[in-house]
Amino acid sequence: IHPEFLEITLQPLESFCSPEAVQTFSDGGYQQISLHMHAFVREHIVRGYWKKKERPILINSWEAMYFDVREKKVLKLVKEAAKAGIELFVLDDGWFGKRDDDFSGLGDWFVNEKKLGCTMKELVDRVNALGLKFGIWLEPEMVSEDSDLYRTHPDWVLQIPGREPNRSRNQLVLDLSRKEVREYMKKFIDDTLSCANISYVKWDMNRSVDNVYSAADPTLSQGAIRHKYVLGLYEVMEDMLTRHPDLLLEGCSGGGGRFDAGMLYYAPQIWCSDNTDAIERLRIHYGTSFGYPMSS
Repeated sequence: IHPEFLEITLQPLESFCSPEAVQTFSDGGYQQISLHMHAFVREHIVRGYWKKKERPILINSWEAMYFDVREKKVLKLVKEAAKAGIELFVLDDGWFGKRDDDFSGLGDWFVNEKKLGCTMKELVDRVNALGLKFGIWLEPEMVSEDSDLYRTHPDWVLQIPGREPNRSRNQLVLDLSRKEVREYMKKFIDDTLSCANISYVKWDMNRSVDNVYSAADPTLSQGAIRHKYVLGLYEVMEDMLTRHPDLLLEGCSGGGGRFDAGMLYYAPQIWCSDNTDAIERLRIHYGTSFGYPMSS
């Protein structure tokens, strides 16, 4: 929690539970401290089906086709991926709603079958038949103003009254401190994952949380919203993994912006950076490896 953004008002007999902190000590130098952290994350943070399993080698559709995701293009890429020994295909942004660019569609999480040229189940079955598992991209926390969700529930976003909001990447942040927002997320995530044999989710977050003001209760301490937001996020992810316990969840927020131990409890691997230059990537992985095991 950033102290500049935290303001919690406690009534008599109420309590506030702060996040856990981790400390370690070593008489064997920095390397031994790093090994302590690796063991701690592997043994006590990462959980479930993927705790001790090798992660699959994957290919993501984004830089191959951006928003223009269509069955023929997907299957062509999958066939080439199979020849290279790749194990998992991930369908990135563009498969849902009216989503042909960065300006529209976020929040309308229904399969655009006209665009794909088939149902999601048909596409997944065809990818599986070619020997690859199937994963999908989601960005549940964000919404486009040009979306049915925003037009129906404009009060569901974090937005300071009377101020023009910051629209980073042309999107606003949904207010996860609100129960109805969390319930909406739980339902569309479960509907998506239940419609086909989907074994992996890339959970993206392409902008930071700002415009922090919840319209749910103007009497509420707005300094508590960021904290309530994170607890709401945990609740949604817990629900998703309870319903789909074998799912592999990968976290991403501008690359490694979400690489904290709390998120690793839900996402056993996190995308370090959108910088995929081979030499620079070595430095990124080297630096990340001081605190986290390579499996994450």
